[in-house]
Amino acid sequence: MAKILKAATFASEDVLMLSKYLLGKLIVSQVDGQYTSGMIVETEAYRAPDDKACHAYQNKRTPRTETMFAQAGTAYVYICYGMHHLFNVVTAPKDIAHAILIRAIEPIDGLDIMSQRRQMDSSKKEMVNGPGKFTRAMGISKNFNEINLCDQRSPIYLEDRGIRIKESEIVEGPRVGMSTAGHSSNWPWRYRIKGNQYTSKPDQVFYKRYW
Repeated sequence: MAKILKAATFASEDVLMLSKYLLGKLIVSQVDGQYTSGMIVETEAYRAPDDKACHAYQNKRTPRTETMFAQAGTAYVYICYGMHHLFNVVTAPKDIAHAILIRAIEPIDGLDIMSQRRQMDSSKKEMVNGPGKFTRAMGISKNFNEINLCDQRSPIYLEDRGIRIKESEIVEGPRVGMSTAGHSSNWPWRYRIKGNQYTSKPDQVFYKRYW
């Protein structure tokens, strides 16, 4: 039986644990009266104040980053490269800026709708195997920044359908595009379901440790 995830679930300060916990959970979109859903298969963790890759590094508060300091379970949606709408789940207690970027989903419901939005065959993994791809497929845009993801009345919410991903099924590796993030560049804070065809990069990723 499907259950809506509770905000309290995301109140932990352990953003790495939550990033793994979200694997197998579902994002449900009810945008423009069209129902779609997808299972989360890839996530990335971001943590202020020490993570240089985080928008709120050193607890920087700006009109954009203010959402990261909001209540756990809030959506943080921003535009990347002027065109891609990237979807994050805010975690940790209020005023602690942690967030989890959802990088890819496996489509579950409304494949025909996703296909129309992406203008491509729904059988192609490229329809949703990236953070800007799946948001377009599910109708998610910056307009939904700050909404409550733990309320079924919201246009986007998070759901548990009883799918459990074991620790042995999770691949850890460095986050994507972090080459200029200094000491944070190679932190292995990207998590994927091993062997899932919808993840955005190959399972075999090598990285250097600096600690």
